[in-house]
Amino acid sequence: MILIDNVNIMKNRFPKCWSLVENFEGTAQEIQMETTKSANLTFSIANESGKMYIHSKYDPLTEAEKVVANFPEINDSKHVFFYGIGLGYHIEAFCEKYPKVSFSVYEPNLSIFKALLSNKKIEKWNYKFLRNLYAGEDFSSNLKHFIDVVNDEVMLIVLPSYERAFKQETSEFLKEFRNAVFNKGAAIVANKIFSKRNTINTVINLPKTISTPNLIHEQSPDFHGKPAILVAAGPSLDQEYENLRAIKEKGSAYIFSVGSAINSLIEQGIYPDAACSYDGSEKNQHVFSKVIEQGITDIPLIYGSTVGFETLQKYPGEMANFLVARDYLSSYVLKRMDGENLEFVSPSKSIAIITLELLYKLGCHPIILVGQNLAYLEERSYAQGMIFNNELTETQKETAIVVKDVQGNDVLTNRGLDTFRKEMEQVISQLPNVNVINTTKRGAHIEGTTFIPLDEVMKESLPQERVVGTEWIHSITSNYSIDYFNEQIAKLESEYNKLLRIIGTFNDLIEAMNKSIQTLNSKQLSKLFNQFDSNFDKMQENVYYHIFVQPMNILKFESVMKMFAEVRFGQNDFSKAKRVVKEFSQYLEECQADMETVKPLLEQSVREITTKDMNVEQI
Repeated sequence: MILIDNVNIMKNRFPKCWSLVENFEGTAQEIQMETTKSANLTFSIANESGKMYIHSKYDPLTEAEKVVANFPEINDSKHVFFYGIGLGYHIEAFCEKYPKVSFSVYEPNLSIFKALLSNKKIEKWNYKFLRNLYAGEDFSSNLKHFIDVVNDEVMLIVLPSYERAFKQETSEFLKEFRNAVFNKGAAIVANKIFSKRNTINTVINLPKTISTPNLIHEQSPDFHGKPAILVAAGPSLDQEYENLRAIKEKGSAYIFSVGSAINSLIEQGIYPDAACSYDGSEKNQHVFSKVIEQGITDIPLIYGSTVGFETLQKYPGEMANFLVARDYLSSYVLKRMDGENLEFVSPSKSIAIITLELLYKLGCHPIILVGQNLAYLEERSYAQGMIFNNELTETQKETAIVVKDVQGNDVLTNRGLDTFRKEMEQVISQLPNVNVINTTKRGAHIEGTTFIPLDEVMKESLPQERVVGTEWIHSITSNYSIDYFNEQIAKLESEYNKLLRIIGTFNDLIEAMNKSIQTLNSKQLSKLFNQFDSNFDKMQENVYYHIFVQPMNILKFESVMKMFAEVRFGQNDFSKAKRVVKEFSQYLEECQADMETVKPLLEQSVREITTKDMNVEQI
């Protein structure tokens, strides 16, 4: 029989999980409880291998401490996910050693979970920091919920005996877990790193973005119907330099380098017709170190408007741009003189994918991929000539996964590269009548492309006459309305002042909430909640907040919204108010700090635009 204390905790904290336990009648394995020599409980299960113990027959407490000791990297900034509970000894050891680290627990075997609830009190766990409790075999839906609610870096701890007792089930779970958490983790890391950078980049880049031509808006006829080669820095690039050199000399196709491929090309004396860049990080400038150090001015840079601002400040050559969909500032302040709508390129995990979409919008045909391995080749992940080490580490080898290459053979890759491949396949599937040829020898197969070696493409698909124009960068100009720009900037200044007043109101409300909590004035607290909701709606409608502040704090904003959802139906107004005051105050501080960061940067960019000849026309 399940212990009454556990029933109460499950009903109150984890009703969905409790419903599964309550309705479970079957027994997947015969569970035999035993008392160990150290006077603690353990149990064994019967499976096809015979009798197997989930915990030590001698001293499960010491065994549990050793399990936790295997993860010295645990700290307060991480969230620990336990797969396999057994009788929870390792969870108790974890809670004792790390009392302030949040965690989630998943027991896939309901028979074992029921045995736990019948023999051990889970109140010994630090369930103040227990975020989620899952049970049952449906790990897909359990993982989906977990991924939706977690915003921290996740560490997985699998009870070692489960890898022996439930080998197949554990293997399947690990595969799905790693894929799901990798994708979520990548998104969290990207948001943490780039959410503030992207906004700052768009502000500082604005003078360049206005003064340099937009490649999509101007639609230079030089590219329409012409073949374009997209050169990435995969290791197969090393096999194609002579072919690329011949193509460059004949002018039979435009050559666009993406990311760090420009270094390999320059080292081989091959200057692409343009280099493409999109990375918003400060490190992106180092990708172009050879161009900058050698003072190369005849390779135009095509950049996304959210690119790292240092890159534009140092790049010596001419530039053209494309607007990125998350560039909310340009969307608000720019208006084309021809009356057409602004066009944006969807943000992506890879500049190669963005450039593929860009070449399609320019009308290039066919689009030819070179060095787009998206897989390892002879223990290398990049071509020679990189400014960093490109040899595989032992960890990379151990965590590699297997995919099919362009000829149907197995090839190793990693989850990051495989994510790029899947995203590229999705983009290709959404481009009508696109013709993409993949020439990457021994690269991963990309659905929607046709594999043809580059030397064959040169003979069969490239024109024999020169089609590449050398003046395309000079045939297009920037064409935005300065009057519209000034009007929108004036509106932003007004919205900034409104947002200051909104934040001031929040500070007053928070102070009043604290007083009501201290005096136990629930009636006043209810009124304050209504005023809080009204002021929050005003903040959400504020343009300055929408363009700058919220995008710079996207993870914190999501956390605040989850907090609102959790407290909305709570019974105790004072507990609700304490949590709202604590968490929203922290969010407000971040918002105010970011407003102070953006304001002088925007003022500087506006001065540059309005006091210099920015090739922006009056209307």
